[in-house]
Amino acid sequence: MNVNENNFVKLLRRKNESAMEYVIKTYGGVMKAVIAKILYAYPQDAEECLSDCFIKIWEHIDSFDSKKCVFSGWACSIARYTALNRLKAIKRLAPTEDIDSLILADNTSITGDSEFDDFFAELISCLSDEDKVIFIKLFWQGYSVDEVAAEIGKSRNVIYNRISRGRKKIIKFNPGYFGKEIRNNE
Repeated sequence: MNVNENNFVKLLRRKNESAMEYVIKTYGGVMKAVIAKILYAYPQDAEECLSDCFIKIWEHIDSFDSKKCVFSGWACSIARYTALNRLKAIKRLAPTEDIDSLILADNTSITGDSEFDDFFAELISCLSDEDKVIFIKLFWQGYSVDEVAAEIGKSRNVIYNRISRGRKKIIKFNPGYFGKEIRNNE
Protein backbone atom coordinates (compact mmCIF):
# COMPACT_ATOMS: atom_id res chain seq x y z
CA MET A 1 0.00 0.00 0.00
CA ASN A 2 1.26 3.46 -0.91
CA VAL A 3 1.71 5.74 2.15
CA ASN A 4 0.40 9.29 1.80
CA GLU A 5 -1.03 12.20 3.79
CA ASN A 6 -4.49 10.61 3.86
CA ASN A 7 -3.60 7.16 5.18
CA PHE A 8 -0.34 7.33 7.15
CA VAL A 9 -2.02 7.66 10.58
CA LYS A 10 -4.18 4.60 9.94
CA LEU A 11 -1.09 2.67 8.80
CA LEU A 12 0.92 3.85 11.82
CA ARG A 13 -1.80 2.48 14.08
CA ARG A 14 -1.33 -0.87 12.33
CA LYS A 15 2.44 -0.56 13.04
CA ASN A 16 3.37 -0.21 9.37
CA GLU A 17 7.06 0.73 9.15
CA SER A 18 6.58 2.49 5.81
CA ALA A 19 4.21 4.89 7.56
CA MET A 20 6.89 5.63 10.13
CA GLU A 21 9.38 6.35 7.34
CA TYR A 22 6.83 8.76 5.88
CA VAL A 23 6.54 10.54 9.25
CA ILE A 24 10.32 10.81 9.55
CA LYS A 25 10.69 12.25 6.04
CA THR A 26 7.69 14.57 6.24
CA TYR A 27 7.75 15.82 9.83
CA GLY A 28 11.31 15.09 10.94
CA GLY A 29 12.65 18.47 9.82
CA VAL A 30 10.16 20.58 11.75
CA MET A 31 10.50 18.35 14.83
CA LYS A 32 14.28 18.69 14.64
CA ALA A 33 13.93 22.48 14.51
CA VAL A 34 11.71 22.50 17.61
CA ILE A 35 14.22 20.35 19.49
CA ALA A 36 17.21 22.38 18.31
CA LYS A 37 15.60 25.58 19.57
CA ILE A 38 15.26 24.13 23.07
CA LEU A 39 18.51 22.15 23.21
CA TYR A 40 20.65 24.76 21.40
CA ALA A 41 23.33 24.56 24.10
CA TYR A 42 23.42 20.75 23.91
CA PRO A 43 23.48 19.79 20.21
CA GLN A 44 24.91 16.36 21.04
CA ASP A 45 21.61 15.49 22.79
CA ALA A 46 19.31 16.84 20.08
CA GLU A 47 19.67 13.87 17.69
CA GLU A 48 18.99 11.34 20.43
CA CYS A 49 16.01 13.40 21.55
CA LEU A 50 14.61 13.31 18.00
CA SER A 51 14.92 9.52 17.98
CA ASP A 52 13.07 9.38 21.29
CA CYS A 53 10.29 11.46 19.74
CA PHE A 54 9.84 9.03 16.87
CA ILE A 55 9.65 6.15 19.34
CA LYS A 56 6.99 8.03 21.32
CA ILE A 57 4.99 8.64 18.14
CA TRP A 58 5.24 4.94 17.27
CA GLU A 59 4.17 3.84 20.76
CA HIS A 60 1.45 6.44 21.37
CA ILE A 61 -0.14 6.89 17.95
CA ASP A 62 -3.42 5.59 19.37
CA SER A 63 -3.68 8.74 21.53
CA PHE A 64 -3.63 10.98 18.44
CA ASP A 65 -7.08 12.40 17.64
CA SER A 66 -7.38 14.09 14.24
CA LYS A 67 -10.56 15.83 15.41
CA LYS A 68 -8.64 17.75 18.08
CA CYS A 69 -5.47 18.71 16.21
CA VAL A 70 -3.42 18.17 13.09
CA PHE A 71 -0.66 15.56 13.13
CA SER A 72 2.15 18.08 12.68
CA GLY A 73 1.01 19.98 15.80
CA TRP A 74 0.80 16.76 17.79
CA ALA A 75 4.25 15.65 16.63
CA CYS A 76 5.76 19.05 17.43
CA SER A 77 4.19 18.94 20.90
CA ILE A 78 5.84 15.59 21.50
CA ALA A 79 9.15 17.05 20.29
CA ARG A 80 8.81 20.13 22.50
CA TYR A 81 7.97 18.27 25.71
CA THR A 82 10.57 15.58 25.09
CA ALA A 83 13.23 18.28 24.57
CA LEU A 84 12.13 20.21 27.67
CA ASN A 85 12.29 17.05 29.77
CA ARG A 86 15.73 16.28 28.34
CA LEU A 87 16.89 19.83 29.17
CA LYS A 88 15.66 19.51 32.76
CA ALA A 89 17.48 16.19 33.12
CA ILE A 90 20.70 17.67 31.72
CA LYS A 91 20.54 20.61 34.12
CA ARG A 92 19.86 18.33 37.08
CA LEU A 93 22.88 16.21 36.29
CA ALA A 94 25.18 19.18 35.64
CA PRO A 95 27.71 19.62 38.44
CA THR A 96 27.42 22.86 40.37
CA GLU A 97 30.66 23.72 42.12
CA ASP A 98 29.83 27.16 43.44
CA ILE A 99 27.07 29.73 43.28
CA ASP A 100 28.87 32.09 40.87
CA SER A 101 29.24 29.31 38.30
CA LEU A 102 25.53 28.53 38.68
CA ILE A 103 24.63 32.07 37.69
CA LEU A 104 26.85 32.34 34.66
CA ALA A 105 27.18 28.67 33.65
CA ASP A 106 28.14 28.33 29.97
CA ASN A 107 27.59 32.09 29.57
CA THR A 108 23.92 31.41 28.88
CA SER A 109 21.09 33.48 30.21
CA ILE A 110 17.39 33.90 29.82
CA THR A 111 17.70 37.12 27.86
CA GLY A 112 21.16 36.77 26.33
CA ASP A 113 21.95 40.10 28.00
CA SER A 114 25.09 40.06 30.16
CA GLU A 115 23.94 43.28 31.85
CA PHE A 116 20.83 41.47 33.06
CA ASP A 117 22.98 38.54 34.24
CA ASP A 118 25.05 40.93 36.35
CA PHE A 119 21.89 42.61 37.65
CA PHE A 120 20.42 39.27 38.75
CA ALA A 121 23.68 38.26 40.44
CA GLU A 122 23.79 41.59 42.27
CA LEU A 123 20.17 41.26 43.42
CA ILE A 124 20.65 37.86 45.01
CA SER A 125 24.09 38.61 46.47
CA CYS A 126 22.52 39.41 49.86
CA LEU A 127 21.03 35.90 50.18
CA SER A 128 22.55 32.85 51.85
CA ASP A 129 24.10 30.23 49.58
CA GLU A 130 21.12 27.90 49.98
CA ASP A 131 18.66 30.71 49.19
CA LYS A 132 20.73 31.70 46.15
CA VAL A 133 20.43 28.15 44.84
CA ILE A 134 16.66 28.23 45.38
CA PHE A 135 16.29 31.58 43.58
CA ILE A 136 18.54 30.52 40.71
CA LYS A 137 16.71 27.25 40.19
CA LEU A 138 13.26 28.84 40.40
CA PHE A 139 13.68 32.17 38.67
CA TRP A 140 16.66 31.55 36.40
CA GLN A 141 16.55 27.91 35.38
CA GLY A 142 12.76 27.53 35.43
CA TYR A 143 12.35 24.68 37.90
CA SER A 144 9.03 24.31 39.71
CA VAL A 145 8.73 24.67 43.48
CA ASP A 146 8.11 20.92 43.75
CA GLU A 147 11.26 20.12 41.77
CA VAL A 148 13.39 22.44 43.90
CA ALA A 149 11.89 21.04 47.10
CA ALA A 150 12.64 17.47 46.02
CA GLU A 151 16.18 18.33 44.91
CA ILE A 152 17.06 20.20 48.10
CA GLY A 153 15.20 17.80 50.37
CA LYS A 154 12.83 20.36 51.91
CA SER A 155 9.06 20.67 51.90
CA ARG A 156 7.15 22.99 49.58
CA ASN A 157 6.22 25.19 52.56
CA VAL A 158 9.88 25.65 53.46
CA ILE A 159 10.66 26.68 49.87
CA TYR A 160 7.76 29.17 49.84
CA ASN A 161 8.93 30.61 53.17
CA ARG A 162 12.48 30.93 51.83
CA ILE A 163 11.18 32.71 48.72
CA SER A 164 9.12 35.12 50.82
CA ARG A 165 11.97 35.92 53.21
CA GLY A 166 14.47 36.14 50.35
CA ARG A 167 12.25 38.52 48.40
CA LYS A 168 11.96 40.80 51.44
CA LYS A 169 15.72 40.66 51.97
CA ILE A 170 16.39 41.53 48.33
CA ILE A 171 14.05 44.52 48.56
CA LYS A 172 15.66 45.65 51.84
CA PHE A 173 19.25 45.41 50.55
CA ASN A 174 18.50 46.85 47.08
CA PRO A 175 16.15 49.78 47.78
CA GLY A 176 17.22 51.68 44.66
CA TYR A 177 15.67 49.05 42.39
CA PHE A 178 12.21 49.02 43.94
CA GLY A 179 9.55 51.68 44.24
CA LYS A 180 8.62 53.38 47.51
CA GLU A 181 5.17 51.74 47.57
CA ILE A 182 6.68 48.23 47.58
CA ARG A 183 9.03 49.01 50.48
CA ASN A 184 6.23 50.56 52.55
CA ASN A 185 4.01 47.49 52.15
CA GLU A 186 6.67 45.13 53.42
